[in-house]
Amino acid sequence: MVRKILSTGFVLASIGLYSQTVITGEVHDTSGNAIPNVKVSFEGSATETVTDGNGKFIINIPSQKGTLTFSAENFHPFRRSVGANTPVVYVVMKEGSKEIPEVVISTQKKLEVNKLNIKNLDAPMTVNVLNRAVLQKWNINNIEEASKMVAGVNPVKQYAGFQFFNIRGFDNFVVLYDGIRDERHTITQSAPVASFANVERVEFLKGPSGDMFGHSALGGIINIIRKKPTYTTQGEAKFTIGSYNTYNVEMGIGGPISNKLRYRVDAGLMNTDGFKGIKEKNFNSSIMLQYTPDHQNTLEFFAQYNNDHYGADAGVPATDDGRPYDWINPMINLSDSRDYLKNEKKEFYLKYKHRFDFGGTFDYKLSYFDDSLDYLMDEVLFVDKATNTLSRKNGPYHFKHVTRPLMNQLDFSFGFNTWSIKHKMIVGNTFSYLDRKTWKGTVTEGTSGQNIPIVSPILGMGERRVDINKVVSMKEVVTGFYLQDWIEFADRFKILLGGRYDYFDGAYDGQRLITAQPNPDKGFYHNFTYRAALSFQPIKNFMTIYGSSSSFFKPTRSHDHRTGKLFKPEEGIQMEAGIKLEKKDRLNVTISGFYIEKKNLIVGHYVRSQVGKAYSRGFEVDADAEIFKGLYAKVGYAFTDAFFGMQTPEPGKADISHNKTPWTPKHSFNAWANYEPRTFMKGFGIGLGVFYTDKTYRTQNNDQVLPAYTLLNGTIYYQAKNNVRIGLNVENILNKTYYNNALSNNDLYSNDPLDEPYQATFQVNPGRNRNYKLTISYSF
Repeated sequence: MVRKILSTGFVLASIGLYSQTVITGEVHDTSGNAIPNVKVSFEGSATETVTDGNGKFIINIPSQKGTLTFSAENFHPFRRSVGANTPVVYVVMKEGSKEIPEVVISTQKKLEVNKLNIKNLDAPMTVNVLNRAVLQKWNINNIEEASKMVAGVNPVKQYAGFQFFNIRGFDNFVVLYDGIRDERHTITQSAPVASFANVERVEFLKGPSGDMFGHSALGGIINIIRKKPTYTTQGEAKFTIGSYNTYNVEMGIGGPISNKLRYRVDAGLMNTDGFKGIKEKNFNSSIMLQYTPDHQNTLEFFAQYNNDHYGADAGVPATDDGRPYDWINPMINLSDSRDYLKNEKKEFYLKYKHRFDFGGTFDYKLSYFDDSLDYLMDEVLFVDKATNTLSRKNGPYHFKHVTRPLMNQLDFSFGFNTWSIKHKMIVGNTFSYLDRKTWKGTVTEGTSGQNIPIVSPILGMGERRVDINKVVSMKEVVTGFYLQDWIEFADRFKILLGGRYDYFDGAYDGQRLITAQPNPDKGFYHNFTYRAALSFQPIKNFMTIYGSSSSFFKPTRSHDHRTGKLFKPEEGIQMEAGIKLEKKDRLNVTISGFYIEKKNLIVGHYVRSQVGKAYSRGFEVDADAEIFKGLYAKVGYAFTDAFFGMQTPEPGKADISHNKTPWTPKHSFNAWANYEPRTFMKGFGIGLGVFYTDKTYRTQNNDQVLPAYTLLNGTIYYQAKNNVRIGLNVENILNKTYYNNALSNNDLYSNDPLDEPYQATFQVNPGRNRNYKLTISYSF
């Protein structure tokens, strides 16, 4: 009898063991970052577990097949069918939560811009994120509009399409696309940035970041993150009409091709007659493929093509205090209709990620783009006040930049312990080869462009012909090695140590006839940059106090006009301290103070020179909160005191000691609120924003200035249950006349000394008057 009972028990136990199935897997976000503390449950039972710090889990399900549910704060729930034939699963969860209003920026998201997969609350640095919901509600589709939402960032757009940014008092910054550098801005400071047709979010990292992303990142990093393929079919279509005969169409769709292969396709087309008749036409298309043969490996391929055309805007002549001459209508367009800026860019990258069983990851990125910037513009206006006429005595200026960088990046990140101290480390190597040529031509045009009436100018008569006869070239190889260690001495006390060594080998050939032999200057540089920071949480998961010090280095690619030799590299350091507060996505506050020192500054544009040191000190407040259900508010304020140190002026030059750095508002402020009723009129939303920018000097001599201005913007929208959204955005509600950009005496010149009495030395650009955008969109 006993034997029968034991035999029966053994059989039942065997059946029970056989009926259980072991499922292992990993959970990541759409950027490939592991998500810890995800609740993994087997439907219809009490069986559940959570993912570890590397996003991994093991669960024994009590049957041969069924469904697992995955839930985590700040992520949409996810369901996955599993069984004996799927012992290993790889899950990607989409950011967002149905319990939290879509406009709230996720505070817990691990940002791509810090590379070490550190939560924003822990990270000892100032980072601002504009996510997809914010971009949608304010109908933001370009980088200029996006950067206005961030305290301490002043966007500058010149010559119709050339974009650069002053961050914390300096215009040295690096633009990244999915973590990959765009070198155009580090060479000539400004370059066009494609529309946001395929953009998921934008991350702003302020302060020097050379240890993470290499040279030239003194002001900060702007990382533009594109939309990724999804495991379920998702898409959207958006159509916008607006002032100035503007229309914009954007479409995108993504989803699975098979269990292992996913895709994402996006396209956008914008056309406008433009404020002041400054026409613009943009086309942007991209495709991304993501292949995961198993839970350990991911391969990603991306290709993008954009073709953008910009009309010209030379501005209007003005006095040095930024006021147009009283007899000139500031809203008139004095540019020649034949002027243009054309930007065509083809971009490709390949990414590979391997996840080791011990929790480490290996990342490989290979990227290449081919960018062409073709520019033709009559930049300088000559005005005869006696006859109220305009002349173009210099003639149009032409160049064509062709930039072709090839970049290779390897990262290996892993964790380990030294006794009770935890480490999260990344070591890496970058290699880049840059080939850039600038072609310049002589322009022959049909009209002389002399004595044109300003009241009703007739511009753009006759044909123009460009004969290419000169070239400027550069070739550069950069190799970098870096290491970062995120050290957890205790649960609340952590340290970040990082260092990077870069070696530059460049050949820089000044302007020559295309028939002449190259005679390049050689530039060899090597430099070490660092970051040291600490993070302390006196109140766990709510408050962080941090401090950091980091350095900066920028190789020079420009020549001293007097000697013809390359300038010295620019260098700098920053010290920063701050406090961060976060509360379940209901509150996100960063208060930071900073001090930056920079030496070997290059100033000027048409004629450049190198001066001694400059300093920037200030503080910033960024706060966003859900005040109550449905009401979301964001406030940003920046105080920036950036100035030149003691200088020894060159003979005949002004002393710029203690002058303010160009393009830097001392005070800037933005605030906006968004309200979505939860019961009555559910689905409707309304938002109001105010933006203030202090006066800004346009030259190192502080002799030309643009006045301060304040703008009031608003939005109203309706989100239907069938995923149809209708929104109206109004910019400059009060229809204020203001001036946000200009060409200064750094930029303007006369080819003939006899013409100098008529040459405009300051040409200002008014900002857009009251305008609207009406958008209808559908998502699925």
